[in-house]
Amino acid sequence: MLTPEEIHTIVLDFDGVFTDNKVWIDAEGREFVRCDRADGLAIDLLRVARRRGWLVAEIFILSTEANPVVRARADKLGLACHQAVGDKLAFLEHHLSERFPSEDDPFEGVVFLGNDLNDLPVLRRVGWSVAPSDAHPLVLEAVDTVLAEQGGESFVRGFVERMLGVGRMSGEEVDELVSDR
Repeated sequence: MLTPEEIHTIVLDFDGVFTDNKVWIDAEGREFVRCDRADGLAIDLLRVARRRGWLVAEIFILSTEANPVVRARADKLGLACHQAVGDKLAFLEHHLSERFPSEDDPFEGVVFLGNDLNDLPVLRRVGWSVAPSDAHPLVLEAVDTVLAEQGGESFVRGFVERMLGVGRMSGEEVDELVSDR
């Protein structure tokens, strides 16, 4: 587990992380997913942590999914979004080499939240890999941390609270944190 000071990038898969990995399709073929508002509060807490200097990380969604629902949710959360990315590892290798051209292994400062087989190459490479409890069995074996929450059921929130140490904060500190949004 990395400390907030060691993290320079937080990458979030979308389906199975922000969602329960299910999709509804209406008669016109439009897709709908369900997201947890608690995860939205978690993104707000990350912004507070950045404003307070506890965290300097770039935060973005990285998804193979091309459906506009991914971007719509990212926009709502105020997150950068890279979608329809077929090879997440290649994308991150390029992205990190541009951001940290002189780093020997920029993956050391990356946290990745993922849940499925297409996430495995990245999960195996990053400094801290995190999965929800309902992730694919091979993902559960490969990651550094498995949280009790399932995808789409406050999983992102569980990660953020753990990373920031919210459970160790006093009531006053928590009140101050959530009112600083």
